[in-house]
Amino acid sequence: MKYFLSIPILLISLFGTVVKAQANDTITAKIREEYSYERLFKNTVNANPSTRLGAGKYSLTAFSVWAETKDTPLQLKQKGNGQHLWGVEARTVQNLDDQTVVWGHAAYTQGKNKQVVWNENADYDRIYPYVAADSVGGDMRFENYSFSGGYSKQINTFTFGITGRYQASLSYRDTDPRPKNTAATFSVALGADQLMFKTLKIGAYLDAEKYTQKHYLSFVSNQGYPTIYTMSGLGNYNELLSGKLRQAYYEGWTYGGGIQIFEAERRNWYVTVGLKKINLDKLLTEYTDLHASTIDEHQVNISLGKFFGSGKLNWGLFADGSIIKRKGTENLFLNENSRNYIQIGSVEKYSHAVDHVIFKGLLQMNHKNAQSSWVPYFGWIREKEKYSSPLSLTDLHKIVYGADYQWLKTFNNSQTLSISMGLSATNVYRKNGTFNNSGKPAINQMLQENYAFQTSDVWQAKLDMQYHFNVPVIKNVFIGGKMMYSNFKNGSNTLFAATIGSLF
Repeated sequence: MKYFLSIPILLISLFGTVVKAQANDTITAKIREEYSYERLFKNTVNANPSTRLGAGKYSLTAFSVWAETKDTPLQLKQKGNGQHLWGVEARTVQNLDDQTVVWGHAAYTQGKNKQVVWNENADYDRIYPYVAADSVGGDMRFENYSFSGGYSKQINTFTFGITGRYQASLSYRDTDPRPKNTAATFSVALGADQLMFKTLKIGAYLDAEKYTQKHYLSFVSNQGYPTIYTMSGLGNYNELLSGKLRQAYYEGWTYGGGIQIFEAERRNWYVTVGLKKINLDKLLTEYTDLHASTIDEHQVNISLGKFFGSGKLNWGLFADGSIIKRKGTENLFLNENSRNYIQIGSVEKYSHAVDHVIFKGLLQMNHKNAQSSWVPYFGWIREKEKYSSPLSLTDLHKIVYGADYQWLKTFNNSQTLSISMGLSATNVYRKNGTFNNSGKPAINQMLQENYAFQTSDVWQAKLDMQYHFNVPVIKNVFIGGKMMYSNFKNGSNTLFAATIGSLF
């Protein structure tokens, strides 16, 4: 806990050390750049830390406190049916000169996930399907903190960059079943790019990440407790290892890299390709770190964009695509006695593949005191999850379409209003589900409820507002609010958030 208490001190220290800003940078210009859809598209290139140099005109520092509540009865049961959380964040980007930029970020978040069932671990999206699970569950409290920073420097026609990040979390429940999960992630990336022919840059980067999670489950009540299942995918579980194991250790590495080619001066066009390989092992610490299972995942990401026009009217076309293939291997054991397991083999039974492509457009109109932007989009998603024996699978084909709109208005030199809104829909036009119904009735019910959520058409509306103004002593203060409504066949999800902070 002492590490969590140090977060506010570190945030204040960061806030105090980055308060200097260039005198000729106006708040209005910084706000317009910060909220610009064009900047968000171009940030795709910034997976390479060297390309952070030239990503923005202005040095910028922001400090904020925020709170959020989600009501999500329609969601995977393993992720709960809502959240209450609050957080504090400080971030900065400082252009030290024309050849050097530094950046940093620190954040702390605290809250709870409501009614999480069939998952007693943290970071479900990272470690699935190999989680400890039961039908009771309950609210899961959590605390997260993260720090990151980077440096980019140009030397002649070359630019070099480095960035690092550390994130840690604690999640727990104070009623039976009582999980305690501590997780940590450390990552580093190195990159370089070179100016070619005075008009374009070619860059490349490598990154690596180490992940660990310690899981411990306990009970206080002496009146009995539910069976703890060692899940292996789509409702299947390891019968030999279920019901008795309460400790586990997850350890894995992620390796990746990518290349970028982009127009050097304003990044009016870009092409990026990224690759990533993830390997994660689950070890049972109660049995001398018995190796229970392994996750192996490969990702390919491609993004490209082209901007046109200048001055009052700008427009652009963009495309993003990704291929994700995850495989799960279970080790097989001979149980000589209650404390001695001997590995006799392994079998790859689980797979999950997600293919995704989306096309976007941008129409941006600039005026002296206002800016408006339209972003229509259309995409396609295919997701196939399979457990080979006994056979269970889901195969889903979806189309996604919608549009976002932003209006940014400056009333005078000290007041700016940003309004963003969007309307989108996701339609499932083909679906197939086959489940092994020989398991427990509660597991079968969970599978059917998850499948109903995954195959439901949904439309979504969102609204995000930010108002910037000056107050005595503080140069620029902003308050904001966000609302999101998602309508499914059998119900709806909602989100509300509020923020207060300072940007300069």
